[in-house]
Formats: sequence, structure tokens, C-alpha cells
Amino acid sequence: MAELTPMMRQYHEAKARYPDAILFFHLGDFYETFFEDAEIVARELEIALTQRDGHPMAGVPVRKADVYIQRLLKKGFKVALCDQLERPGPGKKLLKRGVVRVLTPGTVLEEEGLEAETDAFLLAFLREGGCIGLAWCEVASGEFWVAEIREDELEQVISRLGIREVLMPQGIEVPSFVPGVRTELPLSAFSERFLWERFGSLPLLKEKPLASRAAGAVLTYLRETLHSVEHLTPPKPWGLVDSIELDFFTQRGLELTEPLRPESKITLFSVLDHTKTPMGKRLLRRWLLHPLRDRGAIEERLEAVEALAGSWELEELGEALRSTCDLPRLLGRIGVGRASPLDLALLRRTFRALPRIVEILRNLPRRASLLEADLSTVEEAPLDIADELERFLADSPPPNPEDGGLVREGYSPQLDALRKKAAELRGAIASLERRERERTGIPTLRVSYNQVLGYFFELTKPHLPKVPAEWRRRQTLKGVERFTSPELESLADELAQAEARAKELELSLYERVLERIRGELPRLRRLGEALAEVDVLRSLAAAAQKYGWQRPRFTGSPRIIIREGRHPMVERICDFVPNDLAMDEKIKLAVVTGPNMAGKSVFLRQVALIALLAQMGSFVPAKEAELPIFDKIYTRVGATDALSGGLSTFMAEMREAATILAGATERSLVILDELGRGTSTYDGMALAWAIARYLVERVGCKTLFATHYRELTRLAEEIPGVVNLHAAVREWKGEVIFLHRVIPGVSERSYGVQVARLAELPEDVLREAERMLEHLEREEKKARSRQKKGHQLALPFYTPESHPLVEELRKLSPERLTPLEALELLFRWKERWGGR
Repeated sequence: MAELTPMMRQYHEAKARYPDAILFFHLGDFYETFFEDAEIVARELEIALTQRDGHPMAGVPVRKADVYIQRLLKKGFKVALCDQLERPGPGKKLLKRGVVRVLTPGTVLEEEGLEAETDAFLLAFLREGGCIGLAWCEVASGEFWVAEIREDELEQVISRLGIREVLMPQGIEVPSFVPGVRTELPLSAFSERFLWERFGSLPLLKEKPLASRAAGAVLTYLRETLHSVEHLTPPKPWGLVDSIELDFFTQRGLELTEPLRPESKITLFSVLDHTKTPMGKRLLRRWLLHPLRDRGAIEERLEAVEALAGSWELEELGEALRSTCDLPRLLGRIGVGRASPLDLALLRRTFRALPRIVEILRNLPRRASLLEADLSTVEEAPLDIADELERFLADSPPPNPEDGGLVREGYSPQLDALRKKAAELRGAIASLERRERERTGIPTLRVSYNQVLGYFFELTKPHLPKVPAEWRRRQTLKGVERFTSPELESLADELAQAEARAKELELSLYERVLERIRGELPRLRRLGEALAEVDVLRSLAAAAQKYGWQRPRFTGSPRIIIREGRHPMVERICDFVPNDLAMDEKIKLAVVTGPNMAGKSVFLRQVALIALLAQMGSFVPAKEAELPIFDKIYTRVGATDALSGGLSTFMAEMREAATILAGATERSLVILDELGRGTSTYDGMALAWAIARYLVERVGCKTLFATHYRELTRLAEEIPGVVNLHAAVREWKGEVIFLHRVIPGVSERSYGVQVARLAELPEDVLREAERMLEHLEREEKKARSRQKKGHQLALPFYTPESHPLVEELRKLSPERLTPLEALELLFRWKERWGGR
């Protein structure tokens, strides 16, 4: 094996320290990768794979490296940047290099476009017994949270977070529903000592040892990857008591951030999103996934939305906010020493936008405490930093501080003097070029420059006899010769010294300004939070204005009164028929019947969406809405996600139903759409009946239950607190017309054949279906008649009376059954009687 060159020894030493990362090795203007890393980079980035000393090599330009690195991170890879730590110069054969940063999916500082509009959390996971400690950090902004939860709460917490990477102890498994790249750390990294060393005593976390240890792992990992944790804020405790519980199925069923159908792009988030900044978009998403439970906090938001919705300058406020930068993430880059001159230009632009924002907020026609607090924060922005940036930063600074030209003329007399001297020396070199051209009689003579030779005279070979004796040859190329002279060398040396001192002074001034900004990070963070909040409140006000939404009212009464309610997404894509809902204190359950396509599902979802919008602090799509404060919202609207995970429709329904029955309280809102259709008709009806009755009698929550089982409408006759609603239709000349109105009463027919006709099924199929339907209806009438004469069971779907299933039902005490026991019983019956 050939002996390694000094440079390749340098490479292998760096790679040995970071074996799980792709090593980007800085060589001149490129980051090069070698061996297996090169093969991965060439394949994943679709770039050329070359050879160096017989080994694979692939490289990307340093100035475009960010783009390529982001692509690798999105694919789940880690990248270690091994940079040149000194500048090339005469006599330097091997430059000093070192890994300055390890980039991972969860430690991204620079993102653009849609990526910048979503949270990118690094999560640490620690489990002991039945308790889980979590710590998650938005590394780009420095925001930090911790939580200590039960095992059964994990999925609900995770479903609201944008997790990119998970830190876990070696040998510990993390549930598959937790997204993100897995990174194992030694258990010793999960120590609360690291938390106390960085932040000192944190009284709020003293009762959360597992969460504190998880936070310690985050700090350990960031020290290894970013080499800095100074920009992190002290971790804040996070708890489920602060917001409505929304499980994954509810988020998906209501299409909060993701559409149910891939071809659809409309979600509740897209309808609400009129934000102008990435930080506003991220905060709006958090508000949407964490609706509030505290009435006072909700009313504060609604008050602010109402104040902004009444402003004539809402669009002007949006344009002013558009001029601000993504302040939280920019401050994160400043905090870890990764800021560029362009970041300072963005910060300057943000300061320039503040006076207009202040003016608009001061002139609002109504006062709102939340906006008053935001206004106060904006007014308290460190204007001395703004003044410093105006005096310091050039109009068009370079992307790299080492490129020079980032300091405005007049900021530093010393720098101005060096620049003046450098300009004079460049002028002297230009004068020397003219003089030497005249003296030598060489018309093509010119002075050129490159990084290797510096300044030199260049001329074509036919003019070699005219070269003065005191000139010294530097380089011979095809067709041209390069020389220098004592005078040119002297001027070039002076210029190089002046430029080097100017560049060194610029970098010193740049670092001094950055240090001043770091000293104001707490105030600047509060400024970013205030601007993001104003952006979200303005977005909600813009939605209210644009869509004609109204402010909801909250009372201490468990009453739902909605007049002319609408579905916020459906009304954006078609003409919408508003509907009312009235459920007073005594009404617990509304059974909604009607044919497919009549609007039952839309009606149910719009009620849940109106309640959710109201508690996140938004106006709602209704003429009037009076609501209680819900603690949880559950929706069971389909089992497609569970089917993709290998569960049967019936098992998926049962699991979701079990979750609802175990978690719902009398202050919850439950939406059930066609529950029980995943099994046989009799099983489905029995299940739907039992669950509906349990929710009314045992839980007492507000429930809307859409069903094709018309037998469920008899609950209103047997149980207090149940009402029947139905989606109205009209028949006209053999065709069914959907009125999309939900009104009191029971749907007389399901109109399945008519709906099938609208779907353009073959006429032969429809005629056979009608014939079979008539037969089944006649049989049902006969069965009902026999039951009525024999005074058999009230429920028509148990025959005969002596059936063993009926006998078991008679012996049951439903009020003593837990949800799990009920499910086990149901599975046993299904296995025994085969769903008949």
C-alpha cells in the first residue's frame, strides 16, 4: 500500500473522529469527499465521481456547498465540515485544517423556502419505567422545551412537533411513530449536570429529572456538532394542560396541516395563512396545533384580532412585516458565530421596518392588551444596534466577511486611511504600467495579478528583446512572458500590506459589531417573538376580513349554539349552504342521519373546526357561535392511516374508539363519523349503540354521531339528552336532490341506489339493486311486525329471543364494564358467531 500524503493523513484523522458523517474536506475552492463518502455524494447529489490516486472522489464548490448539504440533510445524512483554518501563502505547503461543524437533520441553522416555514426540532428521548423524559430544541432559533409524560401521552405530544432528529441512549428503542433520523448517544450523555452547568438552577425543572437529563443530552450533542450552545434559551416546561388535546387522527381527520387526499392542497392552515414572515408561519402552525384552554388567553387573542380586523392599514402592516427578517433564526446564527454580512443586512432591514409597524399599531381604532404588549416590545428594540448597523454596514455587503468591502466609508478613520493608501498604491501601479509601456516601447505591456504570483508585467514573446535588464522573469507561458521589477515589487508589497491591514481591521470591526449584537440577544429575541405574534394576529384578522368570519362567544355553560356555520375549507372551493346547530346544556348527543353526499361529514367536521378555531383565538366561519371551552377534541372519521399500518378497518375503529372512551371527559367534543362500518351490520349497530350510550350516560361530553344505522335514532326515545338531526334531501322525478341542510328529525331513507345512479353505475346493476332493496325492506317490515306482536327486544337486530348472544347481553351490567373489557367481549362474540 502506497504511503499516504500529508494531506490524506490529515483527511483520515478527521474522518476517524466523525465516522458516521460525510466529511466535506476543504481543498481550495471545493469541498472534496473521498472513498465511500464520494460514492454516496455522487449518487445522492447526481454529480460526477472522479478518481484521485486510484480512489473515488467527488466535490462541490465551496460557495454553493449549502445547497448540496441541505439536500443531503433532507435525505437523512450527516455532514462534517473540515475547513482550512489558515490562508494560503508563500512557503505554506500543508494548510492547517479542522472540523468546524457537524451538520445533522436536527441541527440545521440555514434554511430557505418551505423548510424555513416549519419547525425543525432536535428531540432527546429517555424512558425509565412508565415515564418518558423529552427535551426538544429548535436549534436554528435556540428555543428549548422539556416535558415529562406518561407512555400513553407520547404519541399526542409527538404528533404536534416537527421532529427532524431523535437522540436516544444506546440500546433504547424509540416508537416507530416518532419521526426523524435516529442518533444513539452513550447513557452518560443524558445527565442533568450539563443542564445546570449551562443555565444554573432552574426551579421549574427540579421536579422533572428525566426531562432534565434529556435536556442534558441535547446540550452534549450540540457542543459536539455546533461547538456552541450559547444561543439556547433556558428550557421551558411543556404540559398538556395548557392546550386542547388533539391526537394524530383528529389532526388528520380535520385536515389541520395535511390534506386527507394527496391531490388536494387545501388545509385549515392554508386557509388561515396570510402571514408575511417564516417566523409567523411557524408560530401560526403552533397555535393551530395547540388551541388554548384558558378563556382569558383566548379572549386576549380574539380582542387583538378584532382590533386588527377593524384597521384600514391591515395590508400596510403586512407589507411592513414582509420587510422584516426571520429574526429568531438569524439570531441563532449570530449566537453560534455563523452570521454573515448578509445576515446583518437583513437585521438592518428589519430595524428600518419597525417605525412603520409602530405607527400602525399605535393608530389602531381599538386597543388590545396583546397588541399593546407587542407594541411596547417593538418600541423597546435596541435602537443603538440599529444606529450601529446603519453607520457600519455597506449598502451592498459581500456574502463573506473576508471578501472585504463590508464596512461603510466614514465608520472608521483608520480603515478609511488604509483604503485610501491602497487606492493610491493601485493608482501608482497603473501609472507604472503606463510609464513602462512608454519607456520600453512595448504596446501590449500590461500589469496583471493572480493569487500565486501577485502583480507582474505580462508581454508577448516577440517583445522579449525590449525587456529592461533590471526586470526579473517570473513565469513563461505559451505565447507570453511574465516579469517583475524592483519598483513593481515594492509597490505590490506596500499594497498587499495595506490591503491585509484593512481586511484585518474590517474583520475586527465586524466581530466587534457582532459582539455588541450578542449582548442584546435577549431583547432581540423578544422583538422577534413580538413581530411573529403580530404577524399571526394580522393573518387571523386578514382571514376574518376576507372570509366574513365572526368573533365567537364563550360562556360558562356547556352549550353549543352555531348559526349559519360553514366549513372553512369547503367554502373556499364551492358554494356552501350554511347550517345551524343548537345543543343546550341538557343535550349530550346529536345523531345525524342521511344519505352519502348529503353533507353529514362536512357538518360534523365544521362543528369541530369552528370549536378549534375559536380556542386558538381566531374568528370563525359562522354568523354567530356560542361555545363552551373544550378540553379535548376527538374525531373518528376513517381508518385509512391504520390500514396502511397493517390493521383491519374494524381493529382501527376499535382502537380509536377505545382511545376516545378512555380519554373523553364531560368537557370534551367528540365527532364520530360512520363508526361501526368496519364489521358486519349487526356487530356495527351494536357497537355504535353501545359507544353512543356510553358517551351520553357515562362521559356526558358533547358528541355528534353521523350514521347510516337508523336504529340509532331510537336512542332519543330511550335516553335523555339525545336529539336526532338529518341531512335533508328532496326527490324530484325519480332523482334525489341534496339540499345540504341539516335539520331536526330522522332521515327516512338512505337513498343508496340513487347515489349510485349519480355515480353512473350501469343500469343493470341499479335495477338489480332496487329489486334486492325492495325485498329486504319487505323482510324488515315483517320482522318488525313480529317483534311488535311478541313484545321482543326493543332493538330489531337481535333475533330470536333465545339466541345465546341475547342471553349474555341480558346478564351484562354495562355500567361496570371498562372500555377494554367491552372490546374484549365484542371480539369474543365476533369470533364465536362469525359476525352473524
